[in-house]
Amino acid sequence: MLTVRALRKAADEAELAAEPLVSPTAFPGSEDPLGLRPHTMWVGSAEALALLGVQSGNKATVKELAAAVAGQHVVSGASARTDGEAFDLTFVAPTSVSWVWAQGDADLREELEQVVMQAAYASLQHLTRTRPVIGNIAPAQGLAAALALHAVGQRPPWSQAPLPLLHVHGYLVGVLDESGILRGPDRQALQEQSMTRECGALGRARLAQHLRDLGFEINARTGPGGRSFEIAGVPEGLLAMGRSADKGCAGLGRETDQDPWEVREVF
Repeated sequence: MLTVRALRKAADEAELAAEPLVSPTAFPGSEDPLGLRPHTMWVGSAEALALLGVQSGNKATVKELAAAVAGQHVVSGASARTDGEAFDLTFVAPTSVSWVWAQGDADLREELEQVVMQAAYASLQHLTRTRPVIGNIAPAQGLAAALALHAVGQRPPWSQAPLPLLHVHGYLVGVLDESGILRGPDRQALQEQSMTRECGALGRARLAQHLRDLGFEINARTGPGGRSFEIAGVPEGLLAMGRSADKGCAGLGRETDQDPWEVREVF
């Protein structure tokens, strides 16, 4: 599933991105080297990221992300984005991936975290390369974004222990036009109804291939419309439990953004 929403309160969004109670550290494994793996990082083209003062692959701190969402250089505070706003495109992994991750050893957990983030980034790249995100006229020449990997679909406090739900918030803070100017992605282009379905499908296909490369058997064409997949061997009871966590992640977006406009791929 892929959802998109406009970001309004930069400081609040940045705090949520790094919230430890929803990050993978919320489900510590017995061998996990906690704190050694960053779960928020910068991705994008070097030219676009340079306008914000950050580099691809580096950890995205709360302060940096708050500035970038607001369209500012992370060091000087000067305006870096000429117009528009930032958006959160959230990529949700199939339920079985979350259960396998939650029960895996440290090496497997790290591998699954990496492939889920890579799939989310692939969705962002496809979006900015193929959709008219520059003024609803042209695709972007580059992008600036931060990825935040979360493992819980609802913010605390919880009425009961949360279920694992690996998902990635892709904070698309700017796109580069032909003149090398950083702009906000066009709202109308993101609102186009087929966008989330197409980009989500690409991300899932990329994730499924990564999982096959890791040795997993994949059950394809699952879920309504046969548009998703699951890792073979995960009990149906766990999958059913995890689907309720999916709904929690959808609610997460509504809780942090009062703007009624939202594009959603519905399963």
